[in-house]
Amino acid sequence: MKMVASEGEPREEDFKVLSEGLLAHHAKNGHPRKSEKYSIFLKSTNGKVLGGVIVTFLWNGMEVNSLWVDDSISRQGWGRKLMTAVEEEAVKRGCTIAYINTFSYQAPGFYEKLGYKLYGKLEDFPEGSAKNHFSKRLAK
Repeated sequence: MKMVASEGEPREEDFKVLSEGLLAHHAKNGHPRKSEKYSIFLKSTNGKVLGGVIVTFLWNGMEVNSLWVDDSISRQGWGRKLMTAVEEEAVKRGCTIAYINTFSYQAPGFYEKLGYKLYGKLEDFPEGSAKNHFSKRLAK
């Protein structure tokens, strides 16, 4: 046996073997993996994307992968509306928890105002900042 390192994206066939092995491990332990992406975008009348949110539903959880609102419409409640909409969708799908990570220079206070609680913090990543991990119990 030998270790083979590579830079950049792994070979597709190698990635597939790794992914299938991990999925089998989850299933063997009673957690078959079924994840689904879901997104909501804010678009101007001419179709320009001005913001949006992308989440992944996995088991009983919703991971917020990306949330962004253009500076031209920030502080107008759009971020809150996007988060409320995906949380409502998560509850419809049976999710009981939502989670996100965000950097200290982004908007940790925004998530706290939405009821998210800090459960972990990686200091000095990137240097001079921190990576914050938040979660929120969703109403059934």
